[in-house]
Amino acid sequence: MPSKGLLWGSKMTIENQPIQGSKPIDRSEATVLATVPGRASRDGPILRLKLQDGRTLKITDCDDVNACEADRFRKHLLAAWWPAQGYYVVNVGLYEDGMAYLIAERDGRTTRVAAPPVLSPSGRRAIALVSNLISGVDLNVIDMTTTPPNVTEVTEMPTCAGAGDNSLLRPKPVWVDDSQVRFEGKSPQPGDNPNTKQLLKLGAGAPAWQC
Repeated sequence: MPSKGLLWGSKMTIENQPIQGSKPIDRSEATVLATVPGRASRDGPILRLKLQDGRTLKITDCDDVNACEADRFRKHLLAAWWPAQGYYVVNVGLYEDGMAYLIAERDGRTTRVAAPPVLSPSGRRAIALVSNLISGVDLNVIDMTTTPPNVTEVTEMPTCAGAGDNSLLRPKPVWVDDSQVRFEGKSPQPGDNPNTKQLLKLGAGAPAWQC
């Protein structure tokens, strides 16, 4: 929960104020805001999210590196609203990288994940992935059936035929079904074999790569 106006370096406070009109400045966020009138709003550097019991979560950007402490440089964009799960997805831009927050509509409780996640077909799980040459691979499997969501970090890489010691995951996770995720797109690592199998199996135990 936000405490003393900060959470993971982001300026976040809970207020007893209604959501008012929105003035989006980012095209992608404007598209999302248009689908949730009365639930979220943008006013310059301030993003407001409607919580239960008439409360509002206020998130304030600091997008001028010269005006912020380096580790508190943040830009927050509403990426999605998941009504069935009751969570807002907020994409957080850092000075050189990024992450995402899953924010509960009920009380503003916030779960940090690697990137804006992709929901499984049933909505019971989600996958968040960062895969690039700067950060390497950060892969989260998220259980949306728990409160708060349980985040499992997958640290092992697939070792199927064609995988090298420095191979990275392809950047687009695609749900095959509710228990399998395939990774598609072009690997950020030059020279990676595009045909290497990258299929993650999710079951009752730990996530495991399939070859």
